[in-house]
Amino acid sequence: MKQLLAETASNNFNLFLYVIIGAAALIFLFRAGIAYPRYKKSIFPHIYDNYLIDYFYKRNVFQDSSRSGLLKKLIGYHRIIFANLTNKEGKLCAQIMTIIHSKGLLSIAYFSTSGQLHGNDSGSWYVKRSEEGKEKKFKLENPVIYLREYLTHLLDVTEGKKVQSLIAVNDDTDISNVKTTVRTVHYSDVTKAIEEADCGYGLNDADIDAIFEKLGGKIDHK
Repeated sequence: MKQLLAETASNNFNLFLYVIIGAAALIFLFRAGIAYPRYKKSIFPHIYDNYLIDYFYKRNVFQDSSRSGLLKKLIGYHRIIFANLTNKEGKLCAQIMTIIHSKGLLSIAYFSTSGQLHGNDSGSWYVKRSEEGKEKKFKLENPVIYLREYLTHLLDVTEGKKVQSLIAVNDDTDISNVKTTVRTVHYSDVTKAIEEADCGYGLNDADIDAIFEKLGGKIDHK
């Protein structure tokens, strides 16, 4: 009788455990499904080659998206650090990812919009697009200004090492009227730009991790 009760309790516990694991998996997949449309239109499909594992799981569960399966194939060992730059009012003005790799550093300011983009090295940027049959003009923050600000920080951290930079926007944006000294590309061109990036000096794995940590990245040294 005691053995039967013990087996029943064990079976009930296992069932309870399976229900908990199943519920957690369903919640994970539900959250992933909701986030997928936004991911698909972003820069990240050109940085991470697998949405569910390489991107969503690492970013939301493991909380470490500093390495990409796709980039590992292209450029070998690397680290990715993300920075959000805000103005005095706390408004988000620029999102920048910096890829630290064996041939140097590449900082990419990225944002999504639609229409015809206009901008240069100074002043505000704007985008023109048709809405409700009328052409409208929308003011944007100048990514060059914030990118340069962040590059100054990188130069200090790396003790003057050269850093390459890039501005990236989604593919349905017309960038023919962007006139800037910083190369501006579509998201679909980002992977190739990363593969070709070369600052003219070399970094080994330890150098990459050291710069990553100086920029606020977390590494498990165990």
